[in-house]
Amino acid sequence: MDGAHNPEHAFREAGAREERFAPATEPRGKPYGRLRVLTLADAESAPPRHYLLRGLIAPGELSLWWGAPKCGKSFLLLRLAYGLALGRGMWGRKAKPCRVLYVAAEGEGGFAARLLVLRKDMGDAGEAFRYIAQRATVGPPADDLEDVIAAARDMGANVIVLDTLARTFGEGDENAARDMGGFVASVDRLRTETGAHVAVIHHGTKEGGSSRGSGALVGAADLIVKVAKGAQGEPNTATVEAAKDDADGAALAFRLRLVDLPPGVDREPRQTCIAEEAEGEGQRRKPPSGVPRQALRTLADLIVTEGQPIPTGALMPDDMKGVREERWREECDARRLSVAGNSKDRDRVFRRAAKDLRDAGEIAMRDGWVWMLRDGEDAGGARVSL
Repeated sequence: MDGAHNPEHAFREAGAREERFAPATEPRGKPYGRLRVLTLADAESAPPRHYLLRGLIAPGELSLWWGAPKCGKSFLLLRLAYGLALGRGMWGRKAKPCRVLYVAAEGEGGFAARLLVLRKDMGDAGEAFRYIAQRATVGPPADDLEDVIAAARDMGANVIVLDTLARTFGEGDENAARDMGGFVASVDRLRTETGAHVAVIHHGTKEGGSSRGSGALVGAADLIVKVAKGAQGEPNTATVEAAKDDADGAALAFRLRLVDLPPGVDREPRQTCIAEEAEGEGQRRKPPSGVPRQALRTLADLIVTEGQPIPTGALMPDDMKGVREERWREECDARRLSVAGNSKDRDRVFRRAAKDLRDAGEIAMRDGWVWMLRDGEDAGGARVSL
């Protein structure tokens, strides 16, 4: 790799300042032993919610990516993780440059080849991407947890991928709530001591109807994504089943592209795959149309003409413009989103349109504010960028 371009070195030479996503170090609230009791004033001063990948991945959280065997989940997470190391997102979602530690505990034999193909295809992530290519037991028992934490802290990791739960679980029983609870406790410690987002790749049943094992991990996850193989000729999908603080329901499409590798020692041809977003295919459950589309364009107009930075605070995104929900409602009424004569009926139409847009992953609403999660169009058809 001598002479290879190192983006991190180039950024530092240009005087760029590294941005960290570690949790706040100043404790808040009144201590009671190891516990701290907070007040509403503490809630108002809570740090804003940052994103590493807009609307999906945030620092210090836990995500679960699961699917039936051979659905492409490991290829997808590797592409997402490597892209984050380069500051590149997917599906039109913006990303911030991250430091990634990838624990390739399953299929480690071919991991280096996959990684080198990504470097050739996307560029050199340099020291921003590091990996462990051997089985690592996070717990229970937590034989390697201390070492994973040390490796993550040494590089300042913002994202840690555990691929897969089965190969990092240890000697416990996935079906036992107590053992799965022990795994969750280990992951919680990994998140707490590093400040990183931890993404766990997990197998589903052969039928693909549910993830394997106890539901303790599902209950603990901040984000749950089901990865499914597409029908003949159709793209695979990563569907956001649940997101505690973001819109769920988005169906994010991707395809696996076959890539030839140099022949092995036996001179036999070899191949691997790269996950790529499927442009224009399945990126939403249903594109907004009719009344929801009119409401979305009205919102886009308002953000362009009157948009303000959303106040910082707990669970609120950073660096995002929006408008007050009441102002959006007034403008929709002024533009006759509904022609009903009764104000209650018009309000019902507005609320239904807002719910449809939230369910489709187009907008987010919180604390009286509303903002767009995707680039869109204003009423004149002009592109509105986030």
